[in-house]
Amino acid sequence: MNELIAMFFRSIKYEKVELPQIQKNMTGKQMEKNKVYFKKITEDVRIPQCSKPGDAGADARIMGFKEIKKEGDDKQLIEIDAESYTLKPLERVACPLGFATAIPQGYYFKVVPRSGLALWEGLTILNTPGTIDAGYRNEWMAIVANISNKEVTLHKGERICQIILGKLHEYEVIEVDELPSSERGLGGFGSTGKK
Repeated sequence: MNELIAMFFRSIKYEKVELPQIQKNMTGKQMEKNKVYFKKITEDVRIPQCSKPGDAGADARIMGFKEIKKEGDDKQLIEIDAESYTLKPLERVACPLGFATAIPQGYYFKVVPRSGLALWEGLTILNTPGTIDAGYRNEWMAIVANISNKEVTLHKGERICQIILGKLHEYEVIEVDELPSSERGLGGFGSTGKK
């Protein structure tokens, strides 16, 4: 499955499709299941690509910065006109990724941190995994948080997160009075120990 995902990401860089070729009805019934359409919002954005064959995730890059303001019920994302942004410890910033997508019905994307940035810089994607549903057509953003004890400077064009295609599994919710027993039972939160 990962190889299949990597294959279609690699094919994106060779193909530019005009709107008439894309089905106007994006309900998924007519949309091809093996293609995800990317629209550039920022002209110089690089559409996410897998770095190596077999990679599950494709790297997405910072194309801007938006400061997060919230006072009571008033919520705003204020665009910052800068080539870089310095995150203080425990601060977060919204980073537009410069593209929008049309994802086939039955699929979604996860937006996840890059392991090197998490390990060496203390950066994470705050709502990880971020979920991009098939019907979402607006510009993608990553909510980047500095969970380290030092300032970290972000730059436009840097790879900040990975996007991973997932298959949606439909399920039925059934309310019951009792659950069947299992070997694990009620154990959780470290109940199996460390060793």
